Amino acid sequence: MSSSSVKTAPHIVQQRPKTGMGFAFDAVDFPVSANFAIFLDSVTQGGVYHDVERDWGDQVTEHMSPSLRKADMAAFRQTVQRAADKAFLTPLGRNLVLRAYHVLAALMAGNRDFMADLQGRNRFIFVVSAPRHGGSYLTKELLRALGKDYRDYPAWFMHDGFPDIRQAWLSHDGMEWLPMTRRAMQQTAEWIVMADWFFRDDPQRTDRDADAVDGVVDSPRPALRTIPKKATKAIYEARFFRDVFGMHAEYVVPVRHPAAACLSLVEKAGGMPENGLFPQYPRSAIEGWVLETWAQEGVVAEAVAKMPYFTAYLHYWLRYHEIMATNGLFLNNRKLTILPYTRTAFEGYLQRQHDRFRSGCRVEPMHIHSKVTAQYPQWLRQSESTLDYMESVWASFGVRFPRDAVAEAL
Repeated sequence: MSSSSVKTAPHIVQQRPKTGMGFAFDAVDFPVSANFAIFLDSVTQGGVYHDVERDWGDQVTEHMSPSLRKADMAAFRQTVQRAADKAFLTPLGRNLVLRAYHVLAALMAGNRDFMADLQGRNRFIFVVSAPRHGGSYLTKELLRALGKDYRDYPAWFMHDGFPDIRQAWLSHDGMEWLPMTRRAMQQTAEWIVMADWFFRDDPQRTDRDADAVDGVVDSPRPALRTIPKKATKAIYEARFFRDVFGMHAEYVVPVRHPAAACLSLVEKAGGMPENGLFPQYPRSAIEGWVLETWAQEGVVAEAVAKMPYFTAYLHYWLRYHEIMATNGLFLNNRKLTILPYTRTAFEGYLQRQHDRFRSGCRVEPMHIHSKVTAQYPQWLRQSESTLDYMESVWASFGVRFPRDAVAEAL
């Protein structure tokens, strides 16, 4: 899903300190994101946008959305602009836009009263992982543990590309330049409003005392509304995420061997390119993220397209897990759970969540296809130095990288 933004009728984001001085932004400066426009269209039943993916959690039929080319993105942007305009004419749509701007103002100002209220009522469970690491399965099962059907939560809300946080302060998405304030802060504000809407009827409830996260029990145990989310890009502003969502937020980090994750990406993207090299023009959002990682280091897509597919991907995998360790997710995080990509680890964790939230269900089996050793043994050899490095980096932050365990699913 693109993060391109669209303009609604002007609304003011204001902060007015006691001195009487103030400043203001309007919708020209902070237009709503495409995802939020689609959300508005959905809840106001505008009927403008119809391409809604709801089967993102099925392990068998799951597919990756193609990366939008420039012409397609222009048409997409026109569609979501119509959706935003139509939704804004309704009382509900207008109210939701205003709420999103108010949340943005609170985040920009560091409003502690707002954050105390957000954190005091909600327990967010973020699944933070590189793509093709089992995050969709984990998120789906967390929803089931809460008694919910994942198909009631569209991909543009629950899945990994939103908020579209990136490494750079200022980055281009194919249509426009967006600063961190819009990618991270505004889109997080919009997601908070969407989460409040989708979980508006959920009670605040306690969980079972025996099922604390890694043995840590909140004291006194609060009654909280539980909201899971796949948050692949949270690593790029992990300190922001942790400060905003607070001490009750939990972070589940599934870890998969890079060779297995790469093969999964290849299969879902349509197969290995005939020349065995990484494509210059990405076939999926994930391949686009690989190119984006290289671009951050000054390597253009034409140069990446001369690399073997796995070489290009392995660098993305390395940087992702390096940033995860160094950018604040691990530091003094008592609510961090590391899950190696194995059936025992995943199903064990998820069954504990079903028991914790009293779903009365058994976890659905995890599907693992071990093909790498037979098809690409050279990828395993090529990964060794990267895995050595990652063990060292994670250990420097007091977290054990589950190297031996992830080797079980090859």
